[in-house]
Amino acid sequence: MTKSATPPGGWRIPLSSPSIDSQDVAAVEAVLVGGRLASGPAIEQFETVSSESLGRPSVLCSSGTAGLVLALRALGVTGGEVITPALGFIATAHAIRAVGATPRFCDVDPQTLCVGIEQLEAAWSPDVSAVIPVDLLGVPAPMTDIMTLAAGRDVPVIEDACEALGSSMDGVACGTAADAGVFGFYPNKIITMGEGGLVACRDESLAARVRQLANQGRSGAGFCFDGEGYNFRITEMQAALGTSQWRRLDDFIEARQHIAGRYLEGLQGLAGIDPTPAPVLAGPGNRRSWFAFIVLVEDSAWRDPLSHKLAAAGIETGLYFPSIADFRPYDEAPSAPLPVTSELSPRMLALPFHSGLGLDRVDEVVSVVGESLDQIRTDG
Repeated sequence: MTKSATPPGGWRIPLSSPSIDSQDVAAVEAVLVGGRLASGPAIEQFETVSSESLGRPSVLCSSGTAGLVLALRALGVTGGEVITPALGFIATAHAIRAVGATPRFCDVDPQTLCVGIEQLEAAWSPDVSAVIPVDLLGVPAPMTDIMTLAAGRDVPVIEDACEALGSSMDGVACGTAADAGVFGFYPNKIITMGEGGLVACRDESLAARVRQLANQGRSGAGFCFDGEGYNFRITEMQAALGTSQWRRLDDFIEARQHIAGRYLEGLQGLAGIDPTPAPVLAGPGNRRSWFAFIVLVEDSAWRDPLSHKLAAAGIETGLYFPSIADFRPYDEAPSAPLPVTSELSPRMLALPFHSGLGLDRVDEVVSVVGESLDQIRTDG
């Protein structure tokens, strides 16, 4: 994720910021005082809380990327091609390559910015060994249709829900419809552990396999190893912070929805910008847990000047997301045509967005965006 260069003295209005309160601090301090810093009760507690919330057995790991690697390996994906959207963060492609498979890029639906059946069909090849849809920006991918398609072709599905903890469609929570769902807890996510990931598994058998792979292939107490593995464990301090944060998940989501609503109200009708490149979900059983607030600049040539003008005002922005297929590691990877990704990616700009962002700050960002666009259009 490309962000503006940090000015001396830092940002007046940063792009993202974690929300840490006294209970979070106390939870981490309790672990430090207790002296059990790894593989202890804090991890068990987080996995219990997350499993009860998601309705699936869940395994903590060191990052969302590690979670994708673990899910792929646990589902037996060690080669072939894995279809995933080109519009998103590069970690998904890295995880695919890490297990010996090749990413095969597909386009996204222009309304949701997620992969749909039409895009999957356009990208399919005889070598497809798995599918990784991404719930981009907290918008749920159409998992029911994707699972039906994949089941008919006997390939597993891993839902990359790293940006969508708390989102749901028709009452189905993101990360719970696929064979495995993966979440991430980097500081810009809905809740954070600093670093961290979670794999929500379809059953206990898959969870046991993921847990074994994450812990050096260990299958029991002591030196009992039945296969290959990694050190993708997480610390007790991170797990304690994560449990404390999870208890405020609904509050975080509500705050972000309120902030997003203020942005949408302020930016609506502003010439030169589209504030709704992905849907606001409505109706019972539907909820968008906003990861970031993205706007589409009308002319891609205006995006960098707009970002620079905001930076001059002390406002940080992010260029979310470049097409993964444009990066050197993957510019020769197999790919379907990417007209939507190619058209939208150069126009996407992330504005400051986090649970603690004051509405007065939102209003200021909106004002500077409007003034900057007026100047850019006049100069251009």
